[in-house]
Parts: sequence; C-alpha cells; structure tokens
Amino acid sequence: MKKCISILLALLLVLSLNVTAFANGETAEATKNDSITITGAKAGETYKLYKLFDLKVDSETAPTAYSYTVNSDWANFFKAAEGETPAGPGNQYVTINEAGYVTAISNAAALAKAAAEWSGKPDAAKTVTVVEGETTAAFSELDDGYWLITSSLGTIAMTDTTPDKNAVTIAEKNPEDTVIKHVMEDSTGDYGTENDAQIGDTVEFKSIVTLYPGTRSVVVHDEMDSGLTFTAGSVAIADLAEGTDYSVNENPDDDCTFEITFADSYIAGLTAITEVTITYSAVLNENAISSGEDGVAIVEQKNTARVAFGDSQSAESQTTTTTHKFSVFKFATGETTNLAGAVFELQKAGTVMKLTKLDNNNYRVDPNGTETTFVTVADGDIVIWGVDSDGDYSLHETEAPSGYNVLTSDVNVTVNANNSTRSEIENKTGAELPHTGGIGTTLFYVIGGLMAAGAAVVLIAKKRTED
Repeated sequence: MKKCISILLALLLVLSLNVTAFANGETAEATKNDSITITGAKAGETYKLYKLFDLKVDSETAPTAYSYTVNSDWANFFKAAEGETPAGPGNQYVTINEAGYVTAISNAAALAKAAAEWSGKPDAAKTVTVVEGETTAAFSELDDGYWLITSSLGTIAMTDTTPDKNAVTIAEKNPEDTVIKHVMEDSTGDYGTENDAQIGDTVEFKSIVTLYPGTRSVVVHDEMDSGLTFTAGSVAIADLAEGTDYSVNENPDDDCTFEITFADSYIAGLTAITEVTITYSAVLNENAISSGEDGVAIVEQKNTARVAFGDSQSAESQTTTTTHKFSVFKFATGETTNLAGAVFELQKAGTVMKLTKLDNNNYRVDPNGTETTFVTVADGDIVIWGVDSDGDYSLHETEAPSGYNVLTSDVNVTVNANNSTRSEIENKTGAELPHTGGIGTTLFYVIGGLMAAGAAVVLIAKKRTED
C-alpha cells in the first residue's frame, strides 16, 4: 500500500510540472501561434507592433477566463501615482486591481494615441515594411496579448489575440495625405491645371492639402521647372500662422524649390480631416523659350507638389504653364516675298515692350532686354516669342523701307493659343512729288508745245510746196 501511495504521489508531482495555477482559474500561457494582418497597407509603409498587456487564459482550446497584466516594458506608462511621483500617461485610461490585473479600459482610442506618442516607448516587438506590389502587412508567431499597432501613415490601432481569436485582420483606415495643385489663368481669374502667360508675368499658384489626424512629420515639397522663378516670401496658408502652425524653407537640400513643414503640434491637434490652402507665386522667365542649334522652341513649365508624412509620400500633383508666339510677314503691294528694312515696335496696351534678339528672324519678349524694335528681313518672317494668348498687342512701324511710306496706323495682333498667328502687313510705295524751287512739269509743257508748233509749220510749208 505504501508503494502504491508513493507511485501515485510521484505521478501527481510529474503532472503538476505541466500545469501552473493562476488567479481566476488560469492555466498555462498560450503558445506563439497568433498573427495580426493589416489589409489595404501602402507600399513603403512601416508598421510597428507593441505588446501592452500579457494574457493568460484558463484553457487553450475553449477559454472562458482571461487575465491581463501590464507588459513589463510598459510598466512606467501604466504606473500609478505614489506620493509625489506622477502617474504614467496611460494610467488614467485603465483600471488595475491590487493583484496587478487589468480589469477595464475606459477609452481605448485615447489609450492608443497616448501609447503611440509616449516618449518612453520601448522598441517595437515586431516591425514590418510593406514592399512594392504588396497590400498587406503581417505579424506572425505572436503569443496571446493586447497589442498596439502604429505606422508611418499615422495608423493607430489596438487589438488583442487569444487562443480562440489567434488570427486577427485589421483594415488600414487612414488614407494618405493628399495635395491638389492649381494655377490661375489671368485672363479669367479661374484656377485649373494649365495656364498661359507672357514672359515676365507673375503666375499665381494654389495647392490644396488634405491632412488626416494621426499623421506625423508632414512636409509639402514643391518643385518648379527652371522657367518659373519662385517669388520669395509669397507662401501663405489661410487661417494658419507661419512659425507656429507651419514653417517655410526656401532653400531646401533636395531638388525642391521650397518646402512647407507642418508643426507636429498642429497635426496632433487635428480632430477631423482638414483641408488647408497654400498660395504662392512665380514669374515666367526666359527659360520658357529655348534657343540653340536646334532652333527656337516653347518649353512648357511644370510645377509639381507632393506631401511627405512619416516614411511615406502622396501621389504628385502638377500644373503646366506655357507661353506663345506669332510671326510678322511684311510685304510690298503685289508681292509675295518678305520686304526687308521695316522697323517696328511691339506694344502692349500702348507700352513699348523690350525684346532680346535671338537671331535675324527671332526675337523674345524680355523685361530685361536691350532691344525696343525689330527689323524685317528678306529671307523669312519675323517671329516674336514669349507672348500671352490674351494679350492686347500692336505693331507700330517707326521706319519704312527705302521708297515706301510709313504706316499711318498701328496693326493690332490677337495671338492664338495654337501659335498659328501670322500678322500680314502690306507696305505701299508712293509717287515722286515735286519740291519747292524746282522746274516741276512746266518745262515739259513748253517743250511739248514748241514741238507741236514746229510740226505744224513743217506740215503747212510742205502743203504749199505741193500746191
């Protein structure tokens, strides 16, 4: 009997090695076979997983009792105030009993935000960066617990994994911050994706940026082509204060023209999806026209913007600014070839415009140009580059070719947006006029009269001889 009892006690001891007694009827910790999958993830996003609470259950197959305790890495975050020692930032959102068990959470969303922003946050338990072409981020080989998920997109989520819920799926809820660019057409005052302008004109831009609560490190990058000269100090954001809500860097290290950084404090204070409107300006410059061995051409100017937030960035938004040209065909009455030597001023609303001569046939509008006139040539039209399609242009002839009369009125020019405008200008020659003190036509009349009288005398004498 004593041997039987000893054997039974030994068996009981062996069995007890595999079962740990816990409060509230708990048994062993769960095995590491849980997983969390985020769907709708964006390529390039980095998702981080933190374990806030450890979990023990009474049964691995059919749990009915759950005991949550604070993960040791987060002890300071949840600690209670003791005397003059302040409580951890997460203590106000949880109830922890004297035995150290978490019995309630008062505000899961506020708890998640506070945990994500905690400066003492430990290293993530797991990190996943979504590769190009993938749309999910998966964490595997997890044990049971209560988890915080953050991402560079601003995602903040909380979830738990348990033996009966060990494969959790969460949808990415935060869309990316976006930017939509517009440029103003000065002839109408309307904003769109395209406009045209004269070289030297100021071009007005507008970017509408959509910000989502929870995003971090939000920076707007704006890049202009070389034919647009950014107007320093022109950036403004309606209803926001520069230096407090945002800052502007007009000399960034990257290829951008300027950058706008939103203050983290401003983004953290957003409680709803927010649109902000950024306005700024630039001047269309001489690089909108190219000139070289391949000839002269119009170069469309792009202005591109994108939003960077965390480790990600939005899709780009772009506007196009262009300029135009027109040609001048000077000809003599009845001729089809170019007439050389006519000198013209190009005027806009009565003001003489400055030009830069590119070659004998091509001139470019240039506010800093040294030419105020252009001269027609015999071997082709004169082409004026860098004009606006809605400009009030006119051609004023200051000098006519030798032997031709100067035009008595200016020639109005309406520039077509398709660059097909050709101003055809006729020059008429005049009759030679007598000048004061000259013989005029009298001498010719006298000589003619004498010749007629002589003929009459000859004719009469001949007739008498015959008689």
